[in-house]
Amino acid sequence: MKKFLLFVFINLFILSAVLAQEKPSVEVVTPKAEEVKTQKTKELVYFPVPFIPVLKDLEYQAEKSALLRTGKILTGMLVFRGNYSPNSLVEFYKVQMRNQGWEEIGAFSSKVTFIAYKRPEGTAFISISQGWYYTELRIVVMLNQVKK
Repeated sequence: MKKFLLFVFINLFILSAVLAQEKPSVEVVTPKAEEVKTQKTKELVYFPVPFIPVLKDLEYQAEKSALLRTGKILTGMLVFRGNYSPNSLVEFYKVQMRNQGWEEIGAFSSKVTFIAYKRPEGTAFISISQGWYYTELRIVVMLNQVKK
């Protein structure tokens, strides 16, 4: 009986070795050439004050906003409203302000998210809050050495 089991085991071993050497079939598929369609990118942001982007979809609230320029100093607050979630605006500013050379120096969040930034020309504060039907964005800026 031991010889029979040894014989079966050796045959299975040899059979598995032979089957393992079979090459799997590989099929090479060449995809059809397709025309690449490029989409013209339109500017989604603008800069009402230097170095601070604002999404074009946001509605400017002139009655709540004021900017004061004296010489090369620019200070004031801009207020915008729009149909964005507060979290998406927070993420937008965390990425875009860094891209514009700002350094985040502090932030907190409750019903209002408040983020403070600095750069050599001055400071900026971003405030984002959820209203009943809109999200409100407030940008407080204090910049010096601003060109007219």
